[in-house]
Amino acid sequence: WVAFTGLTVRGAGAITYGLCLGLMHAVYRLGRRRSLQPVVLAFVVAHGLVVLYALVQAYGLDPFTWGAGNLYVGPVFSTLGNPNFSAGYVGLTLPLLVWVAFGSRLPVVLRVVGGAGIGASSVALAYLNSFQGDFAALLAVGVLCHWVLVRSRIGRVVAVMIALPVVAVIGGTPLLSSTPRIEFLIGGMAVLSASAAIAAWWDRQHPVTDADESGAAALGLRWRYVTAALITTGAATAFMGGRILDELGSGLVQRVEFWKVSLSVFLSSPLVGTGLETYPAYFTSHRSIGHAVNWETVLSDSPHSVPLGLLSGGGLVLGLAYVAVMTVVLWAGVMAIRQTGGPEGQMYGAVLAAWVAYHVQSSVSMDMPGLIHAQWVLGGVLLAGGVASHPSGVRDAHRSRRVRVLRSQHASSWMANAVSVLLVVSMLLLLVPLTAPLRADLAGYRAQQALDRTDLQTAGDELLAAIDMQPRNGFYAAGMAVVYANSGLPDLAFDELERSARLQPGQPSVALAVARTAVRLNRPGIAEQWFETALSYEPYGPRVVTESALFFVRIGNTERARGLLHDFEELDYPGSSHSGPWMMVEKAYRQLGEAILAERAAECWGVGGVQIPEAC
Repeated sequence: WVAFTGLTVRGAGAITYGLCLGLMHAVYRLGRRRSLQPVVLAFVVAHGLVVLYALVQAYGLDPFTWGAGNLYVGPVFSTLGNPNFSAGYVGLTLPLLVWVAFGSRLPVVLRVVGGAGIGASSVALAYLNSFQGDFAALLAVGVLCHWVLVRSRIGRVVAVMIALPVVAVIGGTPLLSSTPRIEFLIGGMAVLSASAAIAAWWDRQHPVTDADESGAAALGLRWRYVTAALITTGAATAFMGGRILDELGSGLVQRVEFWKVSLSVFLSSPLVGTGLETYPAYFTSHRSIGHAVNWETVLSDSPHSVPLGLLSGGGLVLGLAYVAVMTVVLWAGVMAIRQTGGPEGQMYGAVLAAWVAYHVQSSVSMDMPGLIHAQWVLGGVLLAGGVASHPSGVRDAHRSRRVRVLRSQHASSWMANAVSVLLVVSMLLLLVPLTAPLRADLAGYRAQQALDRTDLQTAGDELLAAIDMQPRNGFYAAGMAVVYANSGLPDLAFDELERSARLQPGQPSVALAVARTAVRLNRPGIAEQWFETALSYEPYGPRVVTESALFFVRIGNTERARGLLHDFEELDYPGSSHSGPWMMVEKAYRQLGEAILAERAAECWGVGGVQIPEAC
């Protein structure tokens, strides 16, 4: 169920990708009949909304008050709930905004607004403080390179001078400050709006002619791409070389572990994988001993890499299919640029840059439906451009148009109306199940508010409604367990807690919570089952191992307890600030009558302020 829907994790289940394929095909079919420029401009408008709200938050103008859970990364998170995702969207769609200002044939006013928007976007990226967005934004330099390189030799020099301020602002703003003052925002917007105005005037005075494009083509399309890539890479190195090294040295520490786990999960089922969004169920049992020891509570519900997530979730079958589709889209994008010229070619160049920017970021994150759909829509635009520009594609388009005309002549109006009514009725009927996850989430939110007010009756009613709509959601079951426990109904609370744990496989903390509750309710048999379950999820977690060992000592299973204590000793676990497991080890040894080992464990967690032995 989770693999199909993606619910309770990140929503990127099989149904999401199926809908994305349908979305890409719909955009492709639309592009065969009419221009897709409105679709591209829709991305630019969405880009503006994300940037606008980020700036509203950045300068303390947010009319809403957000809970601490929404601010766990920083005070500016914009519309996607997480600054990494907001910055990712701004970064991948910035090439499209650059195209509006430099390369489109939109009215001059809109191009000037687009130039100002580039400055605002750069400031917003600085406040969002996410490296992946800053890095992806540099791909917008490639759009400027394309705008420059399609000109004649003399025209390129002027175009370079016009584009330089844009390159400086895009690349330099995140490095100058993570909290640019409003004066910088206004100045940057003014400078880049002026650059866009000059670019529009220059395009009008010196439009790119067929002769110019032929002369530029003499460079060879391949060399133009190479030149643009070299300039973009040079800009990235010049502006962000130091930061890139810093991020690789620190920010990727956890991600590298996540990627290794994903590869380990893939190797356990290489052909068809374990199912999309099942990564959390396997994370703790596949991670390294070192990570379990040093970062026991750091868990992940995603490998933070779309390709690796598809590989571990769908195996070679899905991984190779994904590579094949992306290869076709890339080919279509290149064909679209090669076969079209002028503003249309510039647009396809910007779309291809945005599509590449998504994939650059998808290697380290970007696995949320709100971001996943972007690359499939952009892919549909590239497919439409590439196929329509290809000679065989043009013939197919004419042929399909003739077929449609013939079909329309023979189709009866009553049949068309019947199909329309059937589709409308089907959509209305589907609204109930399709909106169930959202309605359940809202009910869960209202339940949390009621719990904050200690209104247990309302909280219980809302959670029961949420469970009725989403019975497979373990979080609602856990909330219901809290309501029952606070209402003096321990047996019902335990039943819901057990159900929550069964719905969240691979989560050792949830299994431990059930085991502890079973101990308090004097159900040692059930407690033993859940301790063993927690150990199967987290075989090297110091907290899980030591708490389980102490439990087995108390029920008289000394052989199992000694085995777990031996396993803990092999983990080379540190002392002092990580005192909890050592405290449990001390208690376990004392109950086993091992006084010397108990004293050593006491020294390892620093009881009485003694020096921590090196052996710990």
